[in-house]
Parts: sequence; structure tokens; C-alpha cells
Amino acid sequence: MSKIKNVVTIMTDSWQYNYTGCYGNDWIKTPNVDALAREGTVFENAYAEGLPTIPVRRTLATGRYTLPFAGWVNLTPQETTIGDICYRNHVQSALIADCPMLHLEKYIYCRGFDYVHFIRGQEGDHFYGNDPILHLDPMDFHRPILNTVSGEEIPMSLLTLKELKGYLAQRQYWKTDEDQHAGRTARSVVHYLENIVDRTRPFFLWIDFFDPHEPWDPPSIYDPDRKCPYDPDYRGKEIILPVGMNLTDKDRNAYSEEELHHIRMLFAEKTTMTDKFVGVVLKKLKELGLYDNTLVIWLSDHGEPLGHGEHGHGLMRKVRPWPYEELAHIPMVIRHPDQGPQRVSALVQNTDVTATALEFLGVKDAAQEEMHSKSLLPLLTGQKDRGRDFAIAGYHNHSWAIYTEDWSYIHWLNEAEFKDNPMAALEFYGELIKQMIPDLYQEGLKITGEDKIWSCTPGAKAEIPEHDELYDRKQDPFQLRNVINDQKKIANDLWIQLRDSMLQLKVS
Repeated sequence: MSKIKNVVTIMTDSWQYNYTGCYGNDWIKTPNVDALAREGTVFENAYAEGLPTIPVRRTLATGRYTLPFAGWVNLTPQETTIGDICYRNHVQSALIADCPMLHLEKYIYCRGFDYVHFIRGQEGDHFYGNDPILHLDPMDFHRPILNTVSGEEIPMSLLTLKELKGYLAQRQYWKTDEDQHAGRTARSVVHYLENIVDRTRPFFLWIDFFDPHEPWDPPSIYDPDRKCPYDPDYRGKEIILPVGMNLTDKDRNAYSEEELHHIRMLFAEKTTMTDKFVGVVLKKLKELGLYDNTLVIWLSDHGEPLGHGEHGHGLMRKVRPWPYEELAHIPMVIRHPDQGPQRVSALVQNTDVTATALEFLGVKDAAQEEMHSKSLLPLLTGQKDRGRDFAIAGYHNHSWAIYTEDWSYIHWLNEAEFKDNPMAALEFYGELIKQMIPDLYQEGLKITGEDKIWSCTPGAKAEIPEHDELYDRKQDPFQLRNVINDQKKIANDLWIQLRDSMLQLKVS
């Protein structure tokens, strides 16, 4: 292998791990990611730490956990980013993205990169929001959600329709999937690799595809001669941007099971489409002779709630701060040019990507001492066979979760639950810690200032269940049967482990 080493991180947004061939799905087509997996390491138990979109990017940028500290916030001047570290260690860096949240004003997630290209207009960007819609009817893609008492369309449904109109204003001119944001992002990456980066010097490239995030408008939507390959017999409305909601609410005409299934199949088709453009990037790396000296990291920021039960615990889209398996468990494949294929069951976090990239690049920087990130290279190279003892996930202000090999435990930051919770055991700690635990709760319960934002999804509501939950990961991987009342000692032990971890992080 050449002495020059590069790292390419490919983020695909909202890609559920179980909608991937290499994670055991036998009906979806993800040939390019699956090919990468046949050459690389498939991490079977990777978890996103802070959720959703922005906290994930923040942990990747800084190598530090976010969950105990902040939620949906901008980078601060005090934080050192991987772009900053590359800059002062003679490594070229680039960020190419169509993720609109990375481009939010004053969020400065592009800081430190040598080259930045944002592709505008994804859902949530509103770049084309004032353009007229001449060639499409938004109602062809929108099923109004009505209040069953008043018969009126609920406010979140109207807001979703407005969001859809801004998206269709640009989409009305698309002819093929090459016009989609994923296609345009892939072309920008090809341009960078062919014409901008100095291929004789090391580089770090962060590619951020917002797909397969909603709207779910894959090729079958804009091609009248095609049917969704995963649901070809569907004859209903093509709901490409569903209204985000708790489907169990009784005061509205929620989506039928047929509609929910089709929405999931559109999501699957857009996942397949996104896989195609991941393949474009991988092919170009090979054509330019870069593949054999590049560490390729592919991962998703989180999954997506898409219905009842294992599909989303009754949610459509990320409208509640609930870190269940379909959201927090992420796919991650890393292809090391000097290592063969393998599957790793060790628990790892998305936070670990940062240290992994820097170690492969040979970078040693003082800022790494402040990171929580742990390099995965020892797992990749066989020097270690065990990762973290546990993984954490959750929403700042709302929920904490801990995942071990056998169990998952979710703690809701609920003031009443805290006051009545016999697991708290405050007397176990000294005076300082006695003060810190209530402070953590008070900080978690206040929703003021910047912390008002925890999700970008219309219809999001900061509702959490009343009581903590425990699940057997081996027998109940999708967390459908809460066994906390049957396994109180295990729940208590996990609560103490989770609480102690959060306290330790808070003072780190």
C-alpha cells in the first residue's frame, strides 16, 4: 500500500440498518454497500449516541459525546473539529453534502474544511420554496390527516403540505434519478476527486448524502412506466412525504396498514437508489487508483420510525424523542485496504469514527486527548475482539438509553419518575454527586433557548413515556416486550451503569 493514506466517510441519512442486504435483509437490493461489506468489516452492533441529525454530525465532527451536554445546537468556537485537526496536520479535507442541516445559518459545521460544496434544496432547505409549481399537483402526493371530531385538516398536515410544495417546486423538472440530490452530490464528489484534490497528498473526505431521508420519491414516482419494485400492486396515493405523527392518537384518520406498508416500500426503493450513488463514489475511487490506499467508512446517522411495532413503535417519522432500535441502531461498514472481510459483534458508537479516521491518517493531535472517540482500527486489524462494554443513545433533554450485549434499557427524563424512582440511590454518592444528579435532571427537563429544537420534523412533540423500559436484546431485538417488572435487578444495575456513565461524561 502507498505511504499516502486517505479516508472517505460516506454518510447516508435515515438508512435503517435492517434495510440492507449485508445486515440480513433478503429482499432489498443494496448491491454496492453489500459489495463493500464483502471486502470490509460489518459492525453488527453500532449505535448512534446523541440523536437525531445535528447531534450525530457534532459527535462525528468533534469525536465527543453530545448526549449529556447539548442537543440540536451549533458548533461552538471552543470545539475542535476534525477539519481543524486536518488543517494543522497537513491533511487535505473536504465536505460535500446535500444535508441541509449542515448548512443551517451560524451552525458552522463546515468549519476547518479546505473545500466545501453544499447541494441546495433538500427537504427542510426551502431554497426553491418561492418557485411556482407548474407541472405537478401536490395533492397527488399528499393524503390529508383530519381531526375526526371537527373534520378539519390538522395543523401538522397543512404544514407538511407546505413543506411538500417547496420540495416539488424543484422536483417537477427532474427526469431521472441523476437529477436527485444524491445523484448531484455524487457528481460533485467525482468532480472533487478528478479535478480538485491533490491525489499525491493525503486527504479526508466527508460525503453527506441526505437520502434516503424523506421525501420518499424514488424512480417509480417520477417514471410513469415504473412501479415500486417492492410493492408493484399498490394502487393508492403515492404519499412521498407522510405527516409526522403518533399513529396511535385517536383523534385523527391515521394512515391505513396498506398505506404504511407502501410508504416503507418507497423508503426501501429510495434506499436502493441511494446505494447506486454510493456505488458511483466507490467506482471513481477505484478508477483513480485511490481505493487501495483509502479507508472507506460507510454509515447512517440513524434509522427512521415507519409505523407500528418493530417498524416504529407507533410513530411515523422522528416526531417523538424515543431512542428505540429502529432509530438508534445504525449500519456501519468500514473497508480497510489491508484487511479482509469480517463481521464484528462488538458494541461500538458512531463517535468512534473520528478517532478511527485520524489514526488511519497517522495524525496525532493534542485535541484527541479531549475526545471520547475510540479508534476501531484494533477491531479491524484483529488486535482486539471486544469493543465497548456498552453503548449509549438518546435525545438530550428527553431520554437516555444503554445497550449491552444482552439488554437494552431506556430511561425517560421525567421529573415525576426521578422523584419516585427507588433506583436513584442518591445516598451512594458524596455531596457533589448528590447535587449533580438533580442538576442533570433539571437541565434535561428545561426546554429553553437553543434546546427548544430537538428535531427538524414537522409534528415533533416532546412527549415521553411515564416509566422506564427494559428489553432482552437476544429474544426481543426490536423492543416490543418491556420486561422491567420481571427483571428488576437487571434494570436497576443498568440504570446505575447508565447514570454513572452520564455523570462521568458530564465532568469529562
